[in-house]
Amino acid sequence: MPSRRKHDSETLRSRIASGTNQRLVGWLATAYLVVMFATMIWVTRELDRSMRRLTGRSLQSILVGNVARVRLHFAELERDAEQVLANPATRNLLLRTLDERSGADGEADSDDTLADQIRTHPLTAGWILTDPSGRITCSEKPERVGCACALSDLNRAQLMRSGPTLVLPPPDSDRLILTVLCPLMDENQLRGTFGWVIDPRRYLSARMSITPTDATYVFDRSGRMLTRSRFESRLPLASLENDADVDTATWKPILIRDPGTFLTSPDEISDAELLRRPLTHMADQATRGSSGVNTDGYNDYRGVRVVGAWQWLADYNVGMAMEIDADEAFGPVNILRRVIIGLFCLLTVAGLCVAGLALWSARLQQRLKDRDRGRRRLGQYELTELLGAGGMGSVYRGRHQYLRRDVAIKVLEGEDLSRQSIERFRREVQLTSTLRHPNTIAIYDYGQAHRLYGDDSKKGTDDMDGVFYYVMEYIDGISLQQLIDFYGPQDPARVIHLLHQICGSIAEAHEAGLIHRDIKPANILLSAQANSWDFIKVLDFGLVKDLGRVDDTVALTMTRSDSITGTPLYMAPETIRDPSAATMAGDLYSIGAVGYALLTGQTTYDGESAIDLCLKQLEHAPVRPEVRLGRVLPDGLQDLIMQCLSLDAEARPASVSELMARLDALPESGRWNQADSALWWETVFEANRQRTPVETKNPTLADHPLEPTS
Repeated sequence: MPSRRKHDSETLRSRIASGTNQRLVGWLATAYLVVMFATMIWVTRELDRSMRRLTGRSLQSILVGNVARVRLHFAELERDAEQVLANPATRNLLLRTLDERSGADGEADSDDTLADQIRTHPLTAGWILTDPSGRITCSEKPERVGCACALSDLNRAQLMRSGPTLVLPPPDSDRLILTVLCPLMDENQLRGTFGWVIDPRRYLSARMSITPTDATYVFDRSGRMLTRSRFESRLPLASLENDADVDTATWKPILIRDPGTFLTSPDEISDAELLRRPLTHMADQATRGSSGVNTDGYNDYRGVRVVGAWQWLADYNVGMAMEIDADEAFGPVNILRRVIIGLFCLLTVAGLCVAGLALWSARLQQRLKDRDRGRRRLGQYELTELLGAGGMGSVYRGRHQYLRRDVAIKVLEGEDLSRQSIERFRREVQLTSTLRHPNTIAIYDYGQAHRLYGDDSKKGTDDMDGVFYYVMEYIDGISLQQLIDFYGPQDPARVIHLLHQICGSIAEAHEAGLIHRDIKPANILLSAQANSWDFIKVLDFGLVKDLGRVDDTVALTMTRSDSITGTPLYMAPETIRDPSAATMAGDLYSIGAVGYALLTGQTTYDGESAIDLCLKQLEHAPVRPEVRLGRVLPDGLQDLIMQCLSLDAEARPASVSELMARLDALPESGRWNQADSALWWETVFEANRQRTPVETKNPTLADHPLEPTS
């Protein structure tokens, strides 16, 4: 009996356990279905979002190329017209022709000579000469004489500024003729214009992508298409034939308006009704002077749903658009979406069969990952994410085991270990830790471990068998290099605000007898902390030179072993000639180069190689910032930056403190305040980060684990 009771008890417990397991498997299967369904929805949405983002970037890239080609075409015509006017004989002949035509009805004697002397540009439909009012007085085609160019107020203003202008056909014109006119000046008076006649359908269309799937076209402010459409045969209008003469053919423009319905035949909508329809979304935005991209879709001039990008060329008063049918653009992603849905259905069926095993395996793997992750430590610091790697070790994001504070940990190990690199690493920590300025990176700790996954009790005596690290404050922000790369030239007042903080950090180092020698935008971080926006942190003192130590053998060894110590673009000329002769004036040059990059969005020099850059720095002063940028900048700030970039070290400011004082004395100093900084971070930075991430996500430690040393 006791044996029977014992067996029954075990059976009851087995059944209870079996029922519990069955309920658990049922719950797991339900959870698995929910997760798979949610995952399927998330994946399809992310796929659609990624495809739209990729399509938008592709459209913008193609449009930028087409805009560049059209601009180049116009610039070539303007340049050739100016070259014609630059010939004194031709210029005098043109002026004489205008004088002879003034008040005369017959042909001028100089017409034949002028026609012989001016060679028609191969990319145009001929040339014209007009009087100041825009009336054509002479051309290689007599039928043009007497016609008028519709010079707008914008055209006249540009001509009076002695600049070429693009003249569009007037709103009521039945001729599709564009002209590129250059002013013919005589004693500061506008005597007339000379230029080329353009057939945009023939010449401009040939320079833009018009394929079976996408099209680029040019239009004016009233929404008239000036170039060819690949859908002309299916549209309710009749345009110029391919071989029609631009001077004689009648032009019936394509209106970029939303017809409200898909047009399948030319009789579906009348011209009057089409004129009452609104401009398409793209044309409406572009004619307001904006540029952009739309991947959500809108109706084009055919009533078809399209995605597109557009750009308004204000200097020519025309717009350019790149459009592709939405069905064609997202056709592949729709197919892929169906494949993914089918795949998820198969995975769901398979997952229901092995739900319990899959869950157990996932939990086991997670426990192993957690345990493995927990062992990846250096002393009391847990490494969580790889932030970057360079010639002097790798930098990780980490957290103290007890304080739970995020820190940045620089690690030197593996192939980076050498006697010189270890001494240089220690020297960087020692020198940086002596600095206390708030704009200098703070050092928290320094240590050495002999096994990344072990403990310090196994510490040996050979430095080459170790992992060296030091801990510094973690800055959540971007480098000045990323600021320049993603946001371009900065406001002069902001440049002064940032340079002042950089000078504060370097001034403390100079007072301590230390020269940084590697000041560059990539070594300067910009953060937005609570109540402290646009706060600078200077880091990477690995190349510091101590002027107070004549026996600084580490600095001497680094200088002798490296042909160039630092970054060529931000090195002073005298340091390039003799790296061992680095002085504080070299840091002033580097600060000036950083200011130049912030102000212009470009480096001081362009070159094919480091040697090319060094030769330019040794022989030529950089171009003044406003010339490089192409717009007016404050003279005081430019003069100060150019003085810092002087090839003669003696001509630079006497010290960083003097540079700070002169920055404070500039009229723009203090105009960039915390409110401006907060507004930039909350609007410009956040909006740009949602569209294009400012910083590529760093790989996790699991992707790139540190190699344990023996």
